[in-house]
Amino acid sequence: MGGAGPVPGLRRLTSVSLYRNAAFLVGSSVITTSLGFFFWVTVARLYSTTEVGLGSAIISAVNLIALFSAIGLNFSIIRFFSRATDRREMVNSAFTLTGLVALVVAVVFVAGAGLWSPALGVVRHEAIFIVTFLALAVLATWSTLMNSVFIGGRRTVFALGKDATLALLKIGLVAAFASFLHTFGVVASWTVALGIALALSALLFLPRVVHGYRPVPALDLSRIRSLWRYAAGNYTASLLTRGPILILPIIVVSLLGTESNAYFYVAWTIGGVLGSVTLSVSQSLFAEGSHAPENMRQDVTRAILFTLVILVPAVIVLIAAGKWILLAFGSDYSANSLGLLILLAVAALPRGVVHVYSGLLRAQDRLKELIALRSLIAITILTVSSLLMPRYGIISVGYAWLGVFALASIAVAPRLAGQSSRFGRARGGDWEDVDPV
Repeated sequence: MGGAGPVPGLRRLTSVSLYRNAAFLVGSSVITTSLGFFFWVTVARLYSTTEVGLGSAIISAVNLIALFSAIGLNFSIIRFFSRATDRREMVNSAFTLTGLVALVVAVVFVAGAGLWSPALGVVRHEAIFIVTFLALAVLATWSTLMNSVFIGGRRTVFALGKDATLALLKIGLVAAFASFLHTFGVVASWTVALGIALALSALLFLPRVVHGYRPVPALDLSRIRSLWRYAAGNYTASLLTRGPILILPIIVVSLLGTESNAYFYVAWTIGGVLGSVTLSVSQSLFAEGSHAPENMRQDVTRAILFTLVILVPAVIVLIAAGKWILLAFGSDYSANSLGLLILLAVAALPRGVVHVYSGLLRAQDRLKELIALRSLIAITILTVSSLLMPRYGIISVGYAWLGVFALASIAVAPRLAGQSSRFGRARGGDWEDVDPV
């Protein structure tokens, strides 16, 4: 009788690695987005809509740079962490190389900001703006890699700790910077908070995942090169997956202006929490497949059930309460962002199906299929949104987002349901342990 209560049931759930690690990643997404909600409410109250639109576009540009600068090593860390013979060398080499790449890419972006998006040329107005932008680009790249170490080591509770620290610090800092930094107060608060969160993580969390870890610059290119064959495919797939999310705010600010981007970005951020939930499940499925490929069929079923249990109630709540959530930002935001938010909430369901399928493809090394799927989705969404946006405004992104993911989920659902338990053995390099997993 004692085994039938909720506590034993919870213990059984937490004993399953996929559920446990997915739960921490989902928790990180929920906390980050919930606190991010208060962050953007604070920004909306203290900054003008023009400053909100411009600041959010700059953050999107930084995250896009971080996406490029990770060069796929974040996926290689997840894939090969369990087999690595020298994890300290792997992690430090990855941090060093991606930091250098991020710095170079950020410099190129700043130099040509007036060309890529004239509205973002503000980053070149003051030396402190340039330095802050470059620092944030490097820190954002390292944040991505650090979470990959936590996922690969199946210690995602530390990702939760890092992201919660970042989210809390940003709120206080953005209010403190509002009076004298204006638009760049948003960027500066992000930079300082991320720097503190990463420093604490490197000192407190990483040594518990990578035994004896110390943040020392290292650059063993031969080892990194040996993993590039695997990283390249995942890098391409990652650009195609995350690219549209980060590019669309830049397109909006370029085609519709900073005020429209403020309304767009608020809905985009709130709706994004549902996508973060499904992406977290996908990453956990990928990590589990890398550690225990023999359990893949069972883990796919668990991933689907976990996604539905969390997503369906969340979608209903967001649709029902969306108007009142947006009112926290102001009546203008509620009037201009609600339609887009509802479409993004509904789209989370088919997008969840695609995310789980993507996690399966990564775990089975079926990267050509993953790249083809993500290419089709990214190109279609960006093309349709760009064509419709000048006439219909930000709502066009919602229609494109929902339509494309609905069609993609219909296409992949039969394959996901009939997935095979086969698992392609990874093709790694010097960090791959020869012992069977």
